[in-house]
Amino acid sequence: MTTESSEEGRAPATRAKGWRRRLLIGISLSVTVIALAAAVGLAVMANETHSLPWVDWATYSDAFQRLLHGSAIYDARQLSGPYYLPDITTTGYVYPPASLPLFSPFLNQPIGLVAWLVLNVALMVSGVYAILRRELGNDAAQYLGVALLPVVMWIGFLNGLTAGNVTIGLCGALAWSWAVGRERTPAVAVAIIGVAKIFPAILVCWTTPSRFLRSVLTAALIAAGWLLVTLPFVGPTSWFDFLRALGNAQPMCSYGPSVSCVLQPALGVSMAKLAALVIAGALGLGAVFVRTDLVAFTMIAVAWIVPVSDLSNYSVLPLFVVWVVVFAVGMRRLRSVEVGSPSVALRHLAARTRGRA
Repeated sequence: MTTESSEEGRAPATRAKGWRRRLLIGISLSVTVIALAAAVGLAVMANETHSLPWVDWATYSDAFQRLLHGSAIYDARQLSGPYYLPDITTTGYVYPPASLPLFSPFLNQPIGLVAWLVLNVALMVSGVYAILRRELGNDAAQYLGVALLPVVMWIGFLNGLTAGNVTIGLCGALAWSWAVGRERTPAVAVAIIGVAKIFPAILVCWTTPSRFLRSVLTAALIAAGWLLVTLPFVGPTSWFDFLRALGNAQPMCSYGPSVSCVLQPALGVSMAKLAALVIAGALGLGAVFVRTDLVAFTMIAVAWIVPVSDLSNYSVLPLFVVWVVVFAVGMRRLRSVEVGSPSVALRHLAARTRGRA
């Protein structure tokens, strides 16, 4: 057989492979678009019947409006004694006061609301794609639908989208941290995440022992700089109110078995909340010294969830980010195995067996 004839024989196979690749990409992207469209449609329908539509976004927006008008950010019930978070929806706030300026571009409806939802969903989808891109290279688009579908169809994602909760976007940042790498996650991103919602600042532990102190100090300095810049705007009183409100918050324990709820009967509310923070810190610090990236990343995701007093179904979205990483790593390893014909596979197996003997 001549070289020309062999090249002619390979040409149809190459074209068929190219068509198959394009078909798989088309199916994957179609699944992604349909799943996201369905999630958005369900969220819009749900909010048509909610007495408080887009409730978490509305809570952020109302808190910013109170700040602009010189009113207290935190509800009086948060400052006077124990309270449950659902009781202060839209009238109170649970995040640091320095997080409110970050929300300022998304204040008004409908433009601000739409921009907020787009930002959060875009962070999640792009983070998932970035994970696939890191592990599977140019074939990432073929696997996007399979990796993203369980995340988007999870009731936690749907509820988080319906509420306009920031967790979706923060989990997208978590996904990006895997894609960027353990030694390259920017400290400024960790600082912003910490300012926005405190507990996810455990991402500062997504590093190696040699870089840990530098990562902590850099992120802390950036966060401190932001706190100083925003202090004239939010006022020092709001920080005292925040600390008091944080201490008075009581877990309802009706959403799920959070660590605080499990420990509360034995330790009491305050000690249970403190114990959850200690456990989260231990997991994060342990992750620094774990060499296997996947194990360390899983520890970070769990540490992200542990301090949450009321474990809502979208609180566990970081575990779905871990699922995407596991899926991508598994597919990369599977694709690296050369199966070949049965005879070739048997010869390779026999050669390895003789080598071990």
